Amino acid sequence: MKKAIFITFIALLIISAVYYFKPFAFASGKLKLSKKMIAKEKIEAGLNYGKSEFYNTKLGTDGFSCAKCHVDSIGTYIPAVKKVVRSLKGVAATFPRFNPKTHQVITLGERLNMCIVHVLKGKPLSGQKLNDLTLYVTSLSNGYKIKGYNAEPSPVFKNADRHPKTIQQALTLGKHYYDTPLGASGKSCDSCHPGGGAGILGGKPTKPVIGHAGFYPTYKKWGKIITMQDQFNHCIYTGEEGFKKKIGSKTWKYLDLYVYSLSKGYKIKVGK
Repeated sequence: MKKAIFITFIALLIISAVYYFKPFAFASGKLKLSKKMIAKEKIEAGLNYGKSEFYNTKLGTDGFSCAKCHVDSIGTYIPAVKKVVRSLKGVAATFPRFNPKTHQVITLGERLNMCIVHVLKGKPLSGQKLNDLTLYVTSLSNGYKIKGYNAEPSPVFKNADRHPKTIQQALTLGKHYYDTPLGASGKSCDSCHPGGGAGILGGKPTKPVIGHAGFYPTYKKWGKIITMQDQFNHCIYTGEEGFKKKIGSKTWKYLDLYVYSLSKGYKIKVGK
């Protein structure tokens, strides 16, 4: 009888230990579940901070917030501009965009900063603050399909494509960066993800790029909440001093546009 009680006690002790110490197992990599738990917590924290910034009237100097013009679920009539400003639901599915007038790629983060600077009369965000706000705004489009563009990259890259004036040229330049080795290792995006699909890296299978864009911004343990451009830096940077490109550089923006085009028709699922 005593033996049975002792065994039961030990079993309960082990179960309790697993329950309470499971999150700490992440450090040793022994429990995959704990990785998911930590990622979920970080994403929730990023969403919460992003939402607080979305409603923050101190982002600018005019007393407005993002939410003042863009209520989560409906558009809002703004007397100052005498029109209804649309809801942001579904908007993330239309970025990055190519502006045919300025011949520039505009990311969602840049568009948010344009509003902060020109509408809220504030200073542009950067780093984690901008990534968290972008994460929250993107989450408003969960379930929406990435629109992308109907145009396809040209099969042959030409020097004229380096200064794109059409969406086809913009996608061609993005594909050029995708196919071109950019780091010290001599590998390109296409080396590990041929044609946007799955490949092999270090003898291990890689995930396909096609459809993957719908999960960004996301959490990565090496970079907190990251955007696709942060992912490019991580993938290509190999320790070569000075190689990392600035977020928003021409290379990353056109590569960003092309990679998102590979996910056209896939649903946005940030935080999932």
